[in-house]
Amino acid sequence: MAPLAIMKQPASLREMSRGHRWFVLLTGLIETSLWSGNIFGWASLVHIMKTQGVFRHLCPDEFLGGGNKTAVTSLSWNETADGGDAHGLEFTRGCRAQDEQFTLIGTVAIVMYTTPGILVGYGLHHLGQAFTRITASVLISLGFVLLSLTSEATPNYLWGGSILLSVGGNMIRVACFEFGNLFPKQRNTVMAIISGIYTISAALFMVMQSAFEAGYGWEAVCRLMAVGSCFIVMTTLFIPWHHIPHEDEAGSEKQSESQPKLVTKSDDTELKETGKLHDSTEKPANSHQTPLSKSLFSVSMALLQFWLFNNMLAVTIFGTYFNSWINKFSQSNEEAAYYSRMFGYANVLCVFTTPLPGLFIDLLSAYYKRGKTGVEEKMATVQAMIAPMMIISFTVAVQISCFFFFSPWAVYLGLFCLAINRPGCLGVGIPFMRSRFPADHFNRMIGIQGTVISLLSTLQYLHFTWTQSNYYTAIGTLVSLLALSFVQPLHLFDRKYLHRVLQTSSKAQKNEEA
Repeated sequence: MAPLAIMKQPASLREMSRGHRWFVLLTGLIETSLWSGNIFGWASLVHIMKTQGVFRHLCPDEFLGGGNKTAVTSLSWNETADGGDAHGLEFTRGCRAQDEQFTLIGTVAIVMYTTPGILVGYGLHHLGQAFTRITASVLISLGFVLLSLTSEATPNYLWGGSILLSVGGNMIRVACFEFGNLFPKQRNTVMAIISGIYTISAALFMVMQSAFEAGYGWEAVCRLMAVGSCFIVMTTLFIPWHHIPHEDEAGSEKQSESQPKLVTKSDDTELKETGKLHDSTEKPANSHQTPLSKSLFSVSMALLQFWLFNNMLAVTIFGTYFNSWINKFSQSNEEAAYYSRMFGYANVLCVFTTPLPGLFIDLLSAYYKRGKTGVEEKMATVQAMIAPMMIISFTVAVQISCFFFFSPWAVYLGLFCLAINRPGCLGVGIPFMRSRFPADHFNRMIGIQGTVISLLSTLQYLHFTWTQSNYYTAIGTLVSLLALSFVQPLHLFDRKYLHRVLQTSSKAQKNEEA
């Protein structure tokens, strides 16, 4: 079948073969794991930038080894030009002004990751998959091109490169969230994998660091990545051009395949006459539809935002502060580089931990739903999120607490927690949102939620400057906020509240399907 014949908008999952659905899902997983969260490998990128002397001019002369500025850039602790003093290490470590500049750029780039989320969510809802994916491909490619131009002489290209990679990465991630609709029965597991697998892409900078240290030119490495990200445009030809059709869990695959499709007009005819394709999940004009505002301004959404913000900010802070933290106790350049690579390996390890939240949720959900129907069944699905959320809150608090210690064991413990938390925060939060709120609200809620969290994440830079003068107080305050995150899973024990809100949602959905 020709690609252009495949690139169409199916009205329902019944029109997509099982093989086609698997192809779309695997494509999304590969793209998400490669490109969607590169910016979170910031620690590895900073190490490369420091090695190349980016923002070197911000450091006083004494940090650059006096008259040996050029010589020490490629020398380790034991090879410094002046006989083994600390100048070579101090240069690679950087100075406070250089660290603050990198932290500022990293903070802005990470904040920009989901700040345009409201536009991405509404754009995906109205303009569709093809528009979102192609735009993401262009932004990611341009981001790598700008990184290839970043050097000691042109350090400010780092601003544009990191921001474009950030925005483009989030766009491809949000576009792939819809792929959870492909397999309704395993939706939580699929969505958890899609939500968490973006973390693996943070290891891409570690791979680029290894290639750079092996002698490959930085420009060549970046341009290879720019070309690779262009393949998103090619794979878009095989993905539904507007959206992945969603069905309620009651509309299982078996039911979808057994029920005949009711068609009054062909897709082509309807497109010509109305300019809009009919979707079997679209609401009749005279039905009752749950307003988006009711979902956005609910107690559950407020607590979910608080939970996601606290935990995701903490995980992001761990990556942003990692380079300056390890440099406080590293005894050589080689040791600092080793910890930087370990940070990348921890992100690679996420490929094994990414499916765990969804599998855990689905197992608990299947156990709790046994013998239940209707609202009780939906309550069981939502309450299956309690244990995973509490585990994530605990391990994130442990991860940030590692900053209190300046020892290799703290690095290993923090990285172990990172491998759990980086995919786990969204791997639990996104399935919760999909289960708790109407499916038609999902894309827009994801976008709005991302924008709110990003705007609040600007506090990261203020927190960093606070740590410069009151290190233990700043870290302790963050750990205290993480303790408050337990309110989100604990409120789900209130069965009376859950029954009321889920019963209202179920009634609205039945009216929509009538």
